[in-house]
Amino acid sequence: MVGCSIDMNIVPPEIAAMEFYWQRLAAGAVVLPDDGAWATHRARKVAFDAFAEVRHAMILTLPTGQGLIIR
Repeated sequence: MVGCSIDMNIVPPEIAAMEFYWQRLAAGAVVLPDDGAWATHRARKVAFDAFAEVRHAMILTLPTGQGLIIR
């Protein structure tokens, strides 16, 4: 898999989807989690930051409010 976009607007299923897809993503694949940069979605940012930290990945915040993670 070369990439995916995560936009379910509920944090636990989004993290579950990331856990499911992460191992299926090719090296260099792109993941776009939605809304993590907005103050009203703080829980999403915290959850995705924790997910990325465990996997030694970084999340780049985009001006659109999305994140960008490269596998």
